[in-house]
Amino acid sequence: MNYFCGINRMKEGTEFERKHTPFIECPDTVKPDEFFEVTIKTGYPHPIEDSHYIQWVELYMSDIYLARADFTQFVKPEVKFVVKAPSKGHKSFTLRALMRCNLHGIWEFKKEVKIE
Repeated sequence: MNYFCGINRMKEGTEFERKHTPFIECPDTVKPDEFFEVTIKTGYPHPIEDSHYIQWVELYMSDIYLARADFTQFVKPEVKFVVKAPSKGHKSFTLRALMRCNLHGIWEFKKEVKIE
């Protein structure tokens, strides 16, 4: 299978998929304009080797780019960002994380967050 043709998403929950999926950990509900922590990491430890490692992670709010962290083969692919929730008038938003493995392409995960 060619993992470099588009964006990959977890389908079956296999160990391989969990090693490459950038899971998002954050509150399920936030207040308008509130700052909150977003942690992105794989669901199962990914190899950290010279020939196989995670190169970067990006975070989006819907399609709005928020942040990026770049890694080398000497860094565990886990990152924490502090994000500001949208202002009043919004009921929810989607956080979207992209993670790139040097051997298995780009993987995506989405999480819906409610605004109270």
